[in-house]
Amino acid sequence: SAYTALVGDQIIVNSSSAVTITLPASASAGNTVVVKATGGGTVTLGRNSQKINSQTADATLFSGNSVQLVYVDGTIGFLEI
Repeated sequence: SAYTALVGDQIIVNSSSAVTITLPASASAGNTVVVKATGGGTVTLGRNSQKINSQTADATLFSGNSVQLVYVDGTIGFLEI
């Protein structure tokens, strides 16, 4: 089900349905969140007022993929590494 991530979370989404993981609203430089999508469902990464890769849009993670996001600053937001 939908979940709001905490800084440092390592999340495995094992669902055949679409799920939204909302990123932390208050992050500091170096804070990370790791998400792995399994089970066939698409995971939406909700930006929660933060940018993702310098964009003001949510991100999509397809089944079988994973991402580690590191918060850089207010201009870049969470950066995919």
